[in-house]
Amino acid sequence: MRIMLIGTDRNIFTNGSLVQRRIARLGSEYLKGLDSIVFSMRGHNIKGPQELAPAVHAHPTNSRSRFFYGCDAIRIAKRLPRPDIVSAQDPFETGLVALRIARHFKVPLSVEVHTDFISPSFARSSFLNHLRVMAAGYVLRRANRIYVVSERVKEKIQEKYNLAVPISVLPIYTDTKRFSAVKHSQHPKFKTALLWVGRFEKEKNPILALRALAYARGKGYDAGLTFVGSGRLEKILKKQTHKLDLDEYVEFVGWVQDLASYYANADILLVTSEYEGYGMALVEALSAGVPVLSTGVGIAQEAGAFIADNNYCQSLIVWLEGDRAQGRLKLHSYMSEDEYMAAVKAYYTQ
Repeated sequence: MRIMLIGTDRNIFTNGSLVQRRIARLGSEYLKGLDSIVFSMRGHNIKGPQELAPAVHAHPTNSRSRFFYGCDAIRIAKRLPRPDIVSAQDPFETGLVALRIARHFKVPLSVEVHTDFISPSFARSSFLNHLRVMAAGYVLRRANRIYVVSERVKEKIQEKYNLAVPISVLPIYTDTKRFSAVKHSQHPKFKTALLWVGRFEKEKNPILALRALAYARGKGYDAGLTFVGSGRLEKILKKQTHKLDLDEYVEFVGWVQDLASYYANADILLVTSEYEGYGMALVEALSAGVPVLSTGVGIAQEAGAFIADNNYCQSLIVWLEGDRAQGRLKLHSYMSEDEYMAAVKAYYTQ
């Protein structure tokens, strides 16, 4: 079974990255080869194609602009060996391109769904997302198989589209054993250490975490907040931190590959997303015994997070005034990465 993936995750070109290692293993050990075509621009300075493992290659489109992603991906695909199946990373832009490529090769189309695009917050967040929802319906109705990352997303898709094709649930693999071995210690700066992890983007709503900190401090709690991540809202977030006179109680540490040490020092993880398909940081934190206060997104409730009501800031106060019980992960999807890889292989070869 040879797979052609159409995606957007440029971390596949970063030596030693998690996505690069997993794609290399999947293609070489569990499948008979894999070509990953990744949307990228010339300004990203990615050299390609790159061999990740025997019969496993990653191909950047190196497009002049994002408007040429699709044309360039199709051009590259036509030069590659015929796959047994074409797989799209999402039902949006990559889904439309993958559908075109699958039809060219006359092979089945697989579509991955990693986010809860059916949530009203997704379409409201931008006009582009509104168009993406329209594209998703078109692509999913023409897919031969679909996999999603949570039961919640599966139920929403089934309810909205009533699709005849099978929908498999393949949660993202997390090394929960490694995080469960984390040894906790007091944060070096904050008496009560709040942690936020993710991209500084509108849908992740990091401003809400900052407001929650301000509210807690206003109620007399000696708390501080660590932001782990980066994104387009970073300057706004730092400006707001200064405006709220919280510079002493907020730290920005950038993007971090290994979060274990941050979970070790955290008293609670704040998840403030407007929509989410899964929630990797949430699973990691609960595995490490760190409680999570989350909006009702992704797998938060079934995983074991405390779900905030309509007033997130007040929900934090409720937690602070409570017994502050240790976090506990209620979902255990895979015993090992090998089990996850075998599940992905079974999905493609069904």
